[in-house]
Amino acid sequence: MTYQRSNSQYRLSSYGLSDIGLVRKNNEDVWCSLSIPPFYVLADGMGGHKAGEVAARETINFLCNSIEEMFSNPSRNWELEDILSFLRLFIENTNSWVYHLGKKNQKFDGMGTTLCSLLFHENFLVHAHVGDSRVYQYRKGHLEQLTEDHSLKNQMTLKALKNGTSLPKVGKNILTRSIGTMPIVIPEIEVVQVETDDIYFMCSDGLSDLLSDREIALYLRQFSTPEETTKGLISAAKMKGGNDNITIVMVQVDEKVKEKNLLR
Repeated sequence: MTYQRSNSQYRLSSYGLSDIGLVRKNNEDVWCSLSIPPFYVLADGMGGHKAGEVAARETINFLCNSIEEMFSNPSRNWELEDILSFLRLFIENTNSWVYHLGKKNQKFDGMGTTLCSLLFHENFLVHAHVGDSRVYQYRKGHLEQLTEDHSLKNQMTLKALKNGTSLPKVGKNILTRSIGTMPIVIPEIEVVQVETDDIYFMCSDGLSDLLSDREIALYLRQFSTPEETTKGLISAAKMKGGNDNITIVMVQVDEKVKEKNLLR
């Protein structure tokens, strides 16, 4: 996919894949991508009676429809500040939609999902998240987690590091923020400037719970395309047990495209 807007010219190579894993009977992860604007979103649902699948699917559909409608006029040039404001509003509205769906249907009461997204605009990436699905940046051989997990485990870990105490042993991870479980949610939204050869990827905790950042970085160095890397990481997570659904959406910022190539 080639993306060009105002003074920005670069090619985005992307690949996404969701795997049910080796233990779960159904896949509660959902992901989607849009071309205009370049937008990628991932949700990891939770809840009984397949409610997690419903929460994730409704979240993805509502948010993607909102983004598509916003950018439906190709002649409109959006400012970065506008995109940040509207993305926040869209995520808040998505949360309200999923929350009320759960309240209307007793079978889905309490359903929820994580959410993370990437939106490329000019020379910037706008990334947003709620929950513990993660966004990573891989730049010049260095892997960095751009998001901070909204989870009890992460809160306790940060507190232990601050106080110099031993790290907590937490069993099942409990989210402190999610889409659909409360009437109001506060998403984390940040902006980074992209560079050629950057790799950005989102993943559900089916990957991040099983592979360390060091292990993930090894695969990013080993493979040359988003597809190869994504498939390699999913295989590695399954080799370590694959006890959850595993979803990865990876985007690579390729070398700037010459004008003549854009006319193809």
